[in-house]
Amino acid sequence: MIVANLATYPPRRDGMLDVVRALASQVDRLNVVLNEYDVIPAELASIDRVVPVIPEENTMDVGKFYVQPAAEDLVMYVDDDIYPRADFVSRTVDRFNALGPGRWLAGYHGSLYLKPTLKHPIRYFSFSRQRIANYRKVWACDRALDQATVVDQIATNSAIIRGADAPTYEFMRDSRKFVDVRLARWAFERGITPVCLPRDASWLRIGRYGHESIHNSFTMRHHAHVSEEIWTYAFKVAGRGEVVQSQGGMA
Repeated sequence: MIVANLATYPPRRDGMLDVVRALASQVDRLNVVLNEYDVIPAELASIDRVVPVIPEENTMDVGKFYVQPAAEDLVMYVDDDIYPRADFVSRTVDRFNALGPGRWLAGYHGSLYLKPTLKHPIRYFSFSRQRIANYRKVWACDRALDQATVVDQIATNSAIIRGADAPTYEFMRDSRKFVDVRLARWAFERGITPVCLPRDASWLRIGRYGHESIHNSFTMRHHAHVSEEIWTYAFKVAGRGEVVQSQGGMA
């Protein structure tokens, strides 16, 4: 079964409904976790394959992990502000399967942490352990990438993993606003390889709520506990920066 998990809250209702309408027909089940809702929006009840869930607590972005998948599922984590094409799920599943045997966490927004060198003296001498989030190469989801590439971290705005490898809600629960970091730690500790998937430029677009982004309001404040968690896996992922050769079917 192909399952997609999405978390949202009332100010993003219209955008969420756009995403749900675009995605529901592409998956077998779309779990929509409704933070801060008292009742399920009537529009969701009319869309096939959608399973609305009002959680017992405000899960924020961790809500993507609130519903535990079956081991045999393929699980996609998506944001409520993506612009999914009609082939978003089918292409993503094909690209994931083309990675071949192994344990993979894949997606379209990947980060590779970088240590500054003396070629850039200002960055080198200003390097700070706590500001590690400033020192990375980012393959943004709306930019082209020719080949699947191993990274340190995959964003949960457009990710895919096997249900057997998916983290539990309890593991993710206290990672509100830094779920990408916690997921990367989960993957590293369990030998699951994070891979940024190939795509054309603008094949996927994300960010209609840019001014509200967690990146601007939280990540760039460099909270010490988040930085320390990044250091548990940064620079340590086997094969980081290397291309994953397709096993066929990658498009």
